Amino acid sequence: MSIPTAYATLSNAIPAKPYILSITPLPSSSHLILRHPSSGLTIVDNQTLQAVDKFAGGHDGNVMDIKADGAVWSGAKDAAVVRWDERSRRPATKLKGMCVDTVGADE
Repeated sequence: MSIPTAYATLSNAIPAKPYILSITPLPSSSHLILRHPSSGLTIVDNQTLQAVDKFAGGHDGNVMDIKADGAVWSGAKDAAVVRWDERSRRPATKLKGMCVDTVGADE
């Protein structure tokens, strides 16, 4: 059984985004979410790979992971987890954690 290969018909480089770390389907549309080494996420058309929008303003550090399970969630190096509003492309909920140095805590 062979796996079908899809080719983008049109593709442009996304300025200031050197490479893609992950690709996640956007639950509410046929778009894809691209994760780069940055604090924002790029939304692209799944056929042309053209940037159509972005999720921005939710993180201060690089995004490390994205989950899309009916809602879009991201976690970043700023110790925050953001649930994104797909309509406004802005954070709907932000859970801020705290990074604690536990080295030597038992001494």
